[in-house]
Amino acid sequence: MTETVEIGDVDRNSGVVIGSSTLSVETMNLLQITGQQTAMRVRARQWFSPHRLTELAACFVEPAGFAQALAVLGSKQSVLLAGPAGTGRTTAAAMLLHRIGGAGRIRQLDVNLSDDEQPVLDVEQVRREESLLLDLSTMDMPDFLRVAAELGPLLSRATEVGSRLAVVLPDYERQVPEAVPRGLRVELMLTPQLAQQVFEHHLRVHGVAAGAANPALAAMFATPRAGELAELADLIARSEAMAWSEALATALDELSNRSAELTEMFAKHPDAAWRSLLVAVALVDGGPADAAFEADRELLRLLEFPDSEEHPLARSGLTARLADVGAEIADGRVRFTLPRYGDAVLTYVWRNFPGLRPKLAGWVQRVPRLPRTGMADGDRAAVAERFLDLSLRHGGVNDVLATVRDWATGDSRTTALAVQTLGAAVVDSRYGWRVRGRVYDWARDPGLPPRLAGVLITVCENVLWPVYPSVAMVRLHLLTAHRDDTVGHAAIDALLRLADDPQTRNLVLERVAAQLYDGDPGRDVELLGRLVDPGQPLPNRDLVTVAWHGALIRPEVEPLVRAWLAVGTEDVLDVLVDACDGGIERLARLRGMAAAWAREEPAGRRRVGLMLDTRIDSAMDLARTAPGREG
Repeated sequence: MTETVEIGDVDRNSGVVIGSSTLSVETMNLLQITGQQTAMRVRARQWFSPHRLTELAACFVEPAGFAQALAVLGSKQSVLLAGPAGTGRTTAAAMLLHRIGGAGRIRQLDVNLSDDEQPVLDVEQVRREESLLLDLSTMDMPDFLRVAAELGPLLSRATEVGSRLAVVLPDYERQVPEAVPRGLRVELMLTPQLAQQVFEHHLRVHGVAAGAANPALAAMFATPRAGELAELADLIARSEAMAWSEALATALDELSNRSAELTEMFAKHPDAAWRSLLVAVALVDGGPADAAFEADRELLRLLEFPDSEEHPLARSGLTARLADVGAEIADGRVRFTLPRYGDAVLTYVWRNFPGLRPKLAGWVQRVPRLPRTGMADGDRAAVAERFLDLSLRHGGVNDVLATVRDWATGDSRTTALAVQTLGAAVVDSRYGWRVRGRVYDWARDPGLPPRLAGVLITVCENVLWPVYPSVAMVRLHLLTAHRDDTVGHAAIDALLRLADDPQTRNLVLERVAAQLYDGDPGRDVELLGRLVDPGQPLPNRDLVTVAWHGALIRPEVEPLVRAWLAVGTEDVLDVLVDACDGGIERLARLRGMAAAWAREEPAGRRRVGLMLDTRIDSAMDLARTAPGREG
């Protein structure tokens, strides 16, 4: 009866988003708990599930060099994949492992960059006969060199234990040829012909047939980026009511997002100060002008841009600086003069500066709680929505999860953002399965920061439950075992609100019975008491008996025993005695609790006590005459 869930086992889904109106009063109260943020690093086992691999395979086109990489991986157990950005190196790595390893899952290895004094790669992650992927494609140069210096032991470990390892190198890796061993390195390339096949494969998956050629499309094939081609196909599919030429033109316009114009603008303005303000305005577009100013200062600080020696009063004012990046202040709020320009800027930066994404994510975490910004809840929500969209479009699931954890353990301003962001992420059509997996891992931690636990309860109850009821139930049940009483009881309340029909109630009871029977820690005795009313017909007598078998040896069970004795029907007493399963220890404990209960009101309780005594005596007699039943 015990369910085991691992990351990636849950099918992906799209559909609902969370709204603040859905939050229950009890859970919103819980979110005000002052939790202590832990400095512990979350290490997730990230899987490419078979379901995800099947999806990737449906759209995969072998880049040039793939056959060579397959041969290297097959003979040497490891391969290092190089090539220009946009070749689809990470997808190719997954497909290589899939071809060699069959239908088994692929696990992504973890890199620890949090401590300069500790190794960044843990070779103990590599276990026997696994398919492993290490993605270094988005790392900046200093971090990549740290990881590259430790690749040798990792490769040796993979060989030693018979695992297969594919490492994806960043596109600038060729500038440091001595950083990685050459014998395992294979360069991949996406030719224009292959790029066209990638595009057509993605169209077919969406049920769309390619139409007439377009010069802009030919230009994309000439300098291909696999991710952009997939995104273009997705945009065309969304315009299903349009003719091919119109849908293609609309999708190209949306995808380009003024990319060429921004490339030219960035080339004209290499100075960090101009670029920082541009990105800051893009993030808070439509928000207070003070928010753009403070966000710009914070970004420059995080990127360690040196302070200007110029006197502040000698510099240009904010209005003039905003005009220089194409923005203006109207009614105290900052906006770009061109429509949707902010989205174009953010997309351009996230796409073209992959090494900065972790620092940009850290910056976004701080913006909603910066002082003196004048931001309202709606302004912060817009920042969170933009960040989530950017991160998921560029595969930054870990950035999203780190931000959720940071916001959840912050203050009341950011807790709501954590609910908003996690609520949208758990049902994302691309990465929701990974996010749900992390929620499972978090829910299993009894020491999870209370605020973060409160966010999980809210999301499970209001977002996951309507779409994935069993997934939500499992995670809420895990949260009932949290060591913080307020969190545990809030999870119980949420679970019981959802278990308002007999079928769901029975499913919850199954989990409770399994936990009690196995002796797992938690608040399952309380759950049993609230799930089953002894004054009503029992929902599933055998299941209730199994649950009581585990509950009877719990120290906290006495109030529940007393409540059932107070009902005192023959069926109730039979369940309590049957739950002892002839065990002398349980029978003796039940008798002791019943005797103490009866002594408090001898006249009113004596009859029930005698009825129970008779049943216990009979069960003990049977136990004494049956070998192996004394315990």
